[in-house]
Amino acid sequence: MARRRCIWLAAVFPIAIFLPPASAQFTQQGPKLQSTGAAANLGTSAALSADGSTAILGANRANCDNEGLVCLGEVFVYTRTNGVWTQQGFGLAGSDALDDSQMGWSVALSADGNTAIAGGPFDNISSDACFTGAAWIFTRVNGAWSQQGSKLLPTPPPCSFSEVQFGVSVALSADGNTAIVGGPGASGNGSPTANDGGAWVFTRSNGVWTQQTQLLDRRGVNGVNTIGQGTSVALSGDGNTAFVGDPYDNNIKGAVWVFTRSGGAWASQGNKLVGTGSGTVQGSSVALSSDGNTGVEGSTFGGMWVFTRKNGVWSQQGGPLTATAADGRAAPGAPVALSADGNTAITGDSSDNPIAGSDFTVGAALVFTRDNLGAWSQLGGKLVGTGTTNGAGQGTAVAISGDGYTAISGGPDDNEGNGAAWVFTRQAPSGPASPGGANPASGTGLAQSMSFTFNDPRGWQDLDVVNILINNFLDGRNACYMAYSRTAGVFYLLEDNGGTLSPALTLGGSGSVSNSQCTVAGAASAAAGSGNTLTLTLNMSFSAGFAGNKIQYLAARDLEGGNSGWQALGTWQVPYTPTGTIVVGSFTPARAALASGTAQTLTALLSDSKGAGDFGVVNLLVNNFIDGRQACYLAYAAASNSLLLVDDTGDAGGPFAGSMTLNGSAATIQNSQCSVSATGSSAAKNGNNLTLALNITFKSAFAGNHIVWVAGRDAASGNNTDWQAVGTTTVQ
Repeated sequence: MARRRCIWLAAVFPIAIFLPPASAQFTQQGPKLQSTGAAANLGTSAALSADGSTAILGANRANCDNEGLVCLGEVFVYTRTNGVWTQQGFGLAGSDALDDSQMGWSVALSADGNTAIAGGPFDNISSDACFTGAAWIFTRVNGAWSQQGSKLLPTPPPCSFSEVQFGVSVALSADGNTAIVGGPGASGNGSPTANDGGAWVFTRSNGVWTQQTQLLDRRGVNGVNTIGQGTSVALSGDGNTAFVGDPYDNNIKGAVWVFTRSGGAWASQGNKLVGTGSGTVQGSSVALSSDGNTGVEGSTFGGMWVFTRKNGVWSQQGGPLTATAADGRAAPGAPVALSADGNTAITGDSSDNPIAGSDFTVGAALVFTRDNLGAWSQLGGKLVGTGTTNGAGQGTAVAISGDGYTAISGGPDDNEGNGAAWVFTRQAPSGPASPGGANPASGTGLAQSMSFTFNDPRGWQDLDVVNILINNFLDGRNACYMAYSRTAGVFYLLEDNGGTLSPALTLGGSGSVSNSQCTVAGAASAAAGSGNTLTLTLNMSFSAGFAGNKIQYLAARDLEGGNSGWQALGTWQVPYTPTGTIVVGSFTPARAALASGTAQTLTALLSDSKGAGDFGVVNLLVNNFIDGRQACYLAYAAASNSLLLVDDTGDAGGPFAGSMTLNGSAATIQNSQCSVSATGSSAAKNGNNLTLALNITFKSAFAGNHIVWVAGRDAASGNNTDWQAVGTTTVQ
C-alpha cells in the first residue's frame, strides 16, 4: 500500500487583489444628525470617508455676529460605531477666518477621514485686495481635530471686479495630499476685466501645503463677463485627474473641463465635456471615480451626465440621468457624488416634496447604479429622511462612501435653518472573493489555452489580485505560479524561487513571460469581467522538464482584504514517460461538484505492461493534501478483490474503518469523511488494464474543495507509480 505523506505548504504570494451595484435598497440609519452646539445651515455641504464611518457637514451660517448677518462658519464631524452616529468634538472653525467667511460652504474628506478641507468663499470680503475667499485644512490625530497651517489662498491674487469666491468648491485626493479649490469669480488674466474663474491645486509635504498650479482652460469657452470655471471641482483618488465645472459657459449651457497631472505638471485633457440633450447649467456639480475614468456632471435645472475615459479619450455614457420630482420637474442633478468604482451615483433635489401651503420643501436624494454593460438606472425610490422639522431642503448636499453602501443627504433648512443631515445605508454582499473554476479542468498537453474564473459577491471589479498555481502540490517554488492584478491590469509570472515577480505583462498585448516551468504569451490571452465574475484566459505552454500530473490551484483576494485561500479546482498532465511498468491512466469525473450525501461513481483506469494480473494494490486518496488523516483513503487489494477504507487516523497500514469484497457484495464501509457501497462498485481486469469503479458518497463534514490522487504498485512492490493527481471534487 502506498504510504501517506504530508506536504510542506508554501507561503501564499501576497495576493493583494469596482463594484457593479448590488440590488439592496438604501434605508435610513438612525435619527438625523444635528449639532450639539449652535449651528446654522448644517448640511449645506457634506462628505464621507471611504468606509462611510466618518462624515463632515458644513454649517456656513454658524459662528455669526449678533445680527446673524456676518458668519465665519464652521464644520462638524460625526463618526459611526456599530451603526450609531455621534458628533466628534466641537465644531471646527478657521482660526484666521475673516468677515463673512461662511466656511463650510464646501467640504471634502480624504479616504481615511483624517484630513478635511473646508471652503469659505466670502472670507476677507470687506478687503479691497484682489481676492475673496479661502480654504482651511484640518487633520485628525487620535480622534482630535486641529487646523493644519494657515488658510489656503491663491497666488498671485486673482483680481476680480466682483467676488472671486475662492473656496466655493473643494476636493481632496484619497490620501489627502492633493487639494483643489475652485474660484469661479477670479480673473484669469490678473486684472478685473472678466471672470474666467479657475481652480487652484495645492499639495502637502511633511504637513506643509504649497500651491502647485492654477487650472484654467480657455479653449472652447463661450461667453465673457460671467462666473467661470471652478464653480465645481473633483479629484480622482490619486489626485492626478481633475474635473472643473463652469455652469455658465455658452449662455448657461454649461460644461466641464478635464485636467491631468503627470510628473507634477498639469495639462488639459481633450475638449470640454458637454452632455447631449436640452439640459442647461451643466457643471453645477461634478464628481470623479477613484481611478478617474468615470466622471459625472450635474445641473441645478435637472439631470446629470456620465462620462467615461478610455485611452485618454472621454465620451458620454448613455443619456442624461433624470427622475421626476413631485412638481413634475426633471430632477435632480445637483449636487452629485460617486462611489470609488464609479458604479453608484447619488444626487439631490432640495426643491422636491414641497409642503402644501408653505414655501418649504422636504427635499430628497436619489441613487443611480451602473450595470456591467454600462447602463444606468435608478436604484429604488427617493431617499427622504424622517424627522424633518418644517422644510429641510434635503439633498442640498449629498455624499456617498467609497464602497457605495453609505450615503448622506444634507438639509440645511431643517428646524428653521439650524440644519441637519440624514444617513442612509444598504446591505453589502457578504462573503469574500472565491475562485470559480478552471477550464479545462483536466487534460494533457504541452500547450493549451486555459481559462480561470474568480467570483466576488460585490462584483468582479471588487477583486484586487488573483493567483493561479500549477504544481505537484501547494508550493510556489519550481512551479507555474501566476498573479493577475486587476487594479493595475497586469499579469505576473513568478520566477523559480516562488517569490520574485517577472516583468509585468499586459494580457492581449505582445510579449511573453517565462520561467523554467511554463510560458504565458500576451497574445491570445485576456482578462474580462462580467457581473460578479472575472475570467482570465491564458495562452500557456509548459516545459518538457515540468512533466507529470499537476494540480491547478486558484486563490483570490478582494479589496476589503477577504482572502479565499488556495482552492484546488483542476488537474493537468504535462506529457511524461513513465519510469515503471504501471501507469495511472484516465480518471472520471476529472472534476465534480455535488452536494454532500449524493452518491457518485469515481472510476480510475490503470495499466500494467506485465498484465493486469501483476497488480498488487491500488490506492485512492481524496483530501486537501497528500495526508491520510481525516481523508477518504481507500486501498484495493487485487489478490483478494477487496476494498479497505482507512480510518480517520490515516495510517496506511490500519486500523481500517471497514473492508468489503467487490463484484457481488452488498456491504458498505465508511469513516467520518465518506462511505463506499459495494453496490455500484467494481473492479475489472482486461488485458493490461485494471478499471476500478467506486460508488462513493461524501459526508457534510467533508465539505470543501478536494483533490483526488491515485497510486498503484505491483504485487512484488517493485513498481510504484507514486501519488498521481487525477481529479478534483467539491463537496457542497
